[in-house]
Amino acid sequence: MVSGPALVLSGSLILWAALMRTLTGTWLQPGSFFAIFWCFAGIVPMILAPKDPVAPIAIAWLIAASVCMSLGAALGNRGFRSRHLVTPPGTTERELFILSSLLSIAIVLGMGSNVAFLKSSSLAFADLFDIQKLVVSSNQAYFQRYAEAGAPPPPVMSQALLPFVYLAPALGGIVFEIRREKLWKLVGLASFLPAVTVTILQTTKAAVLFAMILWLSSYFATRVRNGKLAVFTRAHVLVSVGAGGILTAFLFAVSLARLASTDLSLLNIVVGKLVSAAFGHMTVFSGWLSEYVKEPFNPSLGSVTFAGPLEMLGFSKRIPGLFESIVDLVTGETSNIYTGFRPLIQDFTIPGALLILTAVGFVGGVGFRRVAMGRWSAMPLLLIAYVTIFWSPITWFWIYNSLTATILAVALIVVFVRILRRVGGRNIQGDELAGTA
Repeated sequence: MVSGPALVLSGSLILWAALMRTLTGTWLQPGSFFAIFWCFAGIVPMILAPKDPVAPIAIAWLIAASVCMSLGAALGNRGFRSRHLVTPPGTTERELFILSSLLSIAIVLGMGSNVAFLKSSSLAFADLFDIQKLVVSSNQAYFQRYAEAGAPPPPVMSQALLPFVYLAPALGGIVFEIRREKLWKLVGLASFLPAVTVTILQTTKAAVLFAMILWLSSYFATRVRNGKLAVFTRAHVLVSVGAGGILTAFLFAVSLARLASTDLSLLNIVVGKLVSAAFGHMTVFSGWLSEYVKEPFNPSLGSVTFAGPLEMLGFSKRIPGLFESIVDLVTGETSNIYTGFRPLIQDFTIPGALLILTAVGFVGGVGFRRVAMGRWSAMPLLLIAYVTIFWSPITWFWIYNSLTATILAVALIVVFVRILRRVGGRNIQGDELAGTA
């Protein structure tokens, strides 16, 4: 087995995750969450794609990163032990109305982004129901997006409304948890529609993945506020299996559309591409890190980590995929998915990257402690940790301006909700504490 030594070393990562779960009492504490998440994101690729090599140095990095994230979270949480209210403060009718209304508006405006894109394309509304025409149009959008020159800019209105494509699922996870009515549960799930439509029209798989992590992050953060700290419940496992099957089928279809085909005989090609996309990150990061430690330190001081804001300000241009260097995988496919760790290490060196992860853990720990005490206003801090962790197998979450704007919008909304509680005299914090671990 090519990755045998790394796989053996990964046992230490599992032990660290188990230790953090024992100390914190929940996987939702950011230190525990990072460790268990990378047990899956780091170890599963070596098991399911054993021919693609992963060096022990990559696992050693994951262990060091997990330790730093956990220690930072413990500092922010004022200890490893998780404390929460026995009787969490309920969500007021006014809060339910505001959050539900904003979710509905975000879904409509997010779909408006797709309508604006559709109007600028050669695809008529009726063609949406013609699979062949839709596939051809999606394929053209895909190649235009990655064209080096001559590609028309995205429609202004479509780009202006793009943050609502992601704000919808960010609010959808909250509403799904706080509302009990079946209709609003469906609306919470409907928050995926704008992102799904973006993916169908433009074959942008990242749109659906972004929507997923924003929805899950806000959903888990809201559960923390409501005193629900369990993750691997039977309902969650069953839904995850079903949703995973639907997502896999959907991504198969999108990958076929990128090939401008509906021919199922191309499934072998699609499988190779999806496997490399899902599991190639460990090999790609491992190879880069092995070479990086042999070279002289030459930190790029934020040019990668802040690629999005720098591009917006006109100082640089972000390339698709962030890195130009492509790695050949054993499957015959290529990948330039270096995880969210390469930008940090390349910009700030290994010690600097570990300090940043410690800081992210600290912010998440503060957010976890305060959200567990029923405070809406601290939810953005917890979301910062969750979305950073969820997207770390791909790249650094904060290079995307529209996603950063989404988190800022959520922050403004929950602060407004907090003000409503104060004005309404409903700022109930409870008088009993429960601790775990």
